[in-house]
Amino acid sequence: MSIHLKNLKDGDLGEATLIVGDPGRVLLISEDWEDKEEVVNNREYLLITGTYKGRAVSVCSTGIGVGSTEIAVTELIENGAKQIVRCGGCGAWDANINPGDIILNSGMARSTGMLSAYVPETFPAVADPLTLANIHNYLAKNNKKAHAGLGLTTETYYLGQGRAPKINSQLPVPNIVEDYNKLNILNCEMETAVLYILGSLYNIPVANCLVVHVSRSTEKWVEDMDYNKIHQDTSKIVLDALLNI
Repeated sequence: MSIHLKNLKDGDLGEATLIVGDPGRVLLISEDWEDKEEVVNNREYLLITGTYKGRAVSVCSTGIGVGSTEIAVTELIENGAKQIVRCGGCGAWDANINPGDIILNSGMARSTGMLSAYVPETFPAVADPLTLANIHNYLAKNNKKAHAGLGLTTETYYLGQGRAPKINSQLPVPNIVEDYNKLNILNCEMETAVLYILGSLYNIPVANCLVVHVSRSTEKWVEDMDYNKIHQDTSKIVLDALLNI
C-alpha cells in the first residue's frame, strides 16, 4: 500500500490517469463520471476513480511543485498506472499565445539541479510523442486550438519565474521571461518535467495538456469560472484520446 497516496493499491486505477495540481480540480474533472469512488484523501493528494463513457479512469491531485509531484507520480506508477497526462495550468511566455489557449509540451527545460537524484542535467524531459500527437489530433477534431512546443518547469513561483514578491528586498529579479523567449520556450509551470522524466525512466506513456491561465507578456488572466470550464472540457477530450473513444 502507498505511503502517501494512502489506501491506493494495485488495481484501483483506471485505464487512464489524469494528474492535476489542485485537489479542487479533481472534483471538477470527475463531476460527470459515474460510479465514483474516493480512493485517496491525504494531505494534498485526492484521488478519484470512476467510469467515463463506460471505461474506468482516474484523476489525482499532486499539489504544487516538484517534490509532491515526484511522490504522486512514483506511487501511481507503483500501483499500476498505465498512462498519465497532466491536465494543469501554466503561464504563457510567448506573446502570440493568449489566456485560455491550450499548450501541449513536447519537452521541458528545467531548473538546474531538478531531479538530479534521478538523472543528469543533460537528460531530456520529454513527452511520449504518440500520446502527445493523439491528444493534439483529438483537440483539433473538437475545434480546440493548441500550441505545441517546449516549456519550462521551474522549482519556484517567484524569482525563478521572474516575479518579484511584495517584500522589501534587495534581491535581484532575473529577466527570465525575456531570456527564455529567445530560446522559443512557450510557457512555464512547476510539475511537467517531473512527470516526463519518471515516465521515461519507468516506460510509462506520459504527456501534458495545459490551459494558459495568464499571459506573462500582457499580465492578462482568464477569469476563474472560464478557466475551470476550459479545464473540464479539455480533460474530456484528453480522456477520449487516451481511450480512443
